Amino acid sequence: MILLKNIRKSFGENTVLKDITLEVQKGEVVVIIGPSGSGKSTVLRCINKLENVDSGEVYIDGQILSDKKSTIRNMRKSVGMVFQQFNLFPHLNVYENIAIGPINSLKMTKESTEKVVHDLLKKVGLEDKKYSYPTQLSGGQQQRIAIARALAMSPKAMLFDEPTSALDPELVGEVLSVMKTLAKEGMTMIVVTHEMNFAREVADRVIVMADGMIIEQGSPEEIFKSPKEARTQSFLRSVIEK
Repeated sequence: MILLKNIRKSFGENTVLKDITLEVQKGEVVVIIGPSGSGKSTVLRCINKLENVDSGEVYIDGQILSDKKSTIRNMRKSVGMVFQQFNLFPHLNVYENIAIGPINSLKMTKESTEKVVHDLLKKVGLEDKKYSYPTQLSGGQQQRIAIARALAMSPKAMLFDEPTSALDPELVGEVLSVMKTLAKEGMTMIVVTHEMNFAREVADRVIVMADGMIIEQGSPEEIFKSPKEARTQSFLRSVIEK
């Protein structure tokens, strides 16, 4: 579903990604972990063309991701992304935030959009918030609406960039619960997170990054019970001790 081949990315003299190659199969849940500044979020932003790679290729569902605006537009219809911050439109209510993509990009009818929004609000457990505004919602509720908005485009894959990092601890569980449901339903997902329990429970494969490189990857059991790399071992110790 998603293939990165020899991706390199620098910001000025700072090389953030060094020859990243990563393949994600349809229906696979890949969780990327590692210390801050290791390039995890930049990988997602390169997949979604929010950052242009310096070299290497990105493929989405077998199609190379070129610089054509039409290609980027079509890719963003098929790959949803949820950010650390919720990025909801403050002047639109929940229904309007979710409906704006299907109506404007997918050209769906009002009736079809109504059903999509209803079904997604039910999925994320917020049917009663249809006409609420973002400022009337908790952080966890806003993030669940952000997930619903991304799903409204019927994506083939979802990217999550530390989706719980901006939340109070008591709100993290409600967002992770929605993500677990998506994983069980077979959604292809790449998740950057510091939630190690989520990685253990949901991931098919865990990728460990450090210094702009993939230093280790394997099943959750392999990574968390018997990591091979010293850098992985020290990172996991520091996270678990917190």
